[in-house]
Amino acid sequence: MEKTTGSNLNKYFEIIGLLYGCSHTNFIEKELWENAAAEYGIDGTQLFNKFGAIHKKYFTIFRQNMTFQKCEDFDFFFADDDFLILLQTICADNSEWFDNDFSGVTDDTIILAIINELLEGKEFDVVPPLNEIITLLQSTKYSTNICWKLMVLIQSPKKKMESLLNFIKQNIVAYQKAIDAIKKPLDKLLTDFPNGNYMSKNILKDVNPTPILIYPAIEIVNSRTAYVGLFAKDVYKHIEKVRSSQKKLLPALKALGDSSKFDILLTLLTAPKYNLELAEKLNLSAATVSHHMNVLLSNQLVNVEKKDGRVYYTISKETLRDLTNQISSIFSL
Repeated sequence: MEKTTGSNLNKYFEIIGLLYGCSHTNFIEKELWENAAAEYGIDGTQLFNKFGAIHKKYFTIFRQNMTFQKCEDFDFFFADDDFLILLQTICADNSEWFDNDFSGVTDDTIILAIINELLEGKEFDVVPPLNEIITLLQSTKYSTNICWKLMVLIQSPKKKMESLLNFIKQNIVAYQKAIDAIKKPLDKLLTDFPNGNYMSKNILKDVNPTPILIYPAIEIVNSRTAYVGLFAKDVYKHIEKVRSSQKKLLPALKALGDSSKFDILLTLLTAPKYNLELAEKLNLSAATVSHHMNVLLSNQLVNVEKKDGRVYYTISKETLRDLTNQISSIFSL
């Protein structure tokens, strides 16, 4: 199957992320970029100078024009990053709900979209009984809080989605003004996007990557879709540049020096695992595991493979052997 790419940002994915970011005041602080760069072993100042200004302007213009009404439903949708990313992918994967008359969307349609988003590799044609849904949610290994939110959403799917749609509609003008404010650099990024290199490119063969700006340097990938930061390729280039010298050891050694990443590698020694298995095993959030896996992937310390519709991680013994050989060579051991 020939790979194609989305040529534009998905406004639903972006607006949901912008609303989340504007409700968390430190979301665009320079320190966040520097900390992220440090995780990858690259220069934080360069990373921020490259895309920090565009991203900050994007947020600033949106914040200046947004309609911000904090209420119970707002907190329900925008308090947890793991739940947020689920919402973003569900809404973006089903953009036709919002593009057309939402009154024609049924509860069952929404429930099926939620269930099929959660269970990679499985597809339900009809809504299963409630007890089966509960069992399926438990099998995802999401936190109790996220499972509770999903159950609330599943019990009142259309009502909740209409509430989310109202938040989105109220801020479409703010989003468009933010896009217009960065139009020139954004157009260039979108034009260049299909030609980019992606850190998880070996699992993008059968899915259609869509560019995202809200998370400019990460990749969100499942068996059906991929959302790739417009600057992910720049991060990859920085990493490749670092690897061109002896300094290429430092990012990998830094990753190995982090206890959570080291524990992930030890866990993968026994068998391949997917994201939520690792989250449960190590008592970490799915978002935290995804962050660690991006760093490990970028340093080629893990590999990825698709099996039964899921993305599994395996430890890269070849890279670890190369690292030990390089250390032995450098220090004449």
